Amino acid sequence: MHFSRGTLTIAALAGAATLALAPTATAATTYQITVIPPIGTVRANNLVTLGALVTPTPAGTDGSTPVELEITEPDGDVNTRSIPLTLGAGTAAIRTHEAGRYTAVFTFAPPNGTPAEATAQFDVVASSGLGS
Repeated sequence: MHFSRGTLTIAALAGAATLALAPTATAATTYQITVIPPIGTVRANNLVTLGALVTPTPAGTDGSTPVELEITEPDGDVNTRSIPLTLGAGTAAIRTHEAGRYTAVFTFAPPNGTPAEATAQFDVVASSGLGS
């Protein structure tokens, strides 16, 4: 096969233009989770609110990815919750069943970013009776 010099020049220019106009690969966003712990004294057999703040604020498909919350109770029982995010923040209400130390692990695994994880512990005191 024989190509003219003009044909080769046009092919080379077309290839260079294609490479120049191709979208560049972007690095995955690295997220961080800030845990918002319960406020005040937490008593057994009550509801407590835990929060998560993901930064930078996820967008696109990352923004619709919930934070998974895994709570380990003092007796070893494990409960999971899914926390939907609104502008990168979300909360979950959990019931504390017993006194002792609870461990909460927050995991954010977006499809286009780097997964993030944060762990928090909080203590629960025995309930003081009815109405607490």
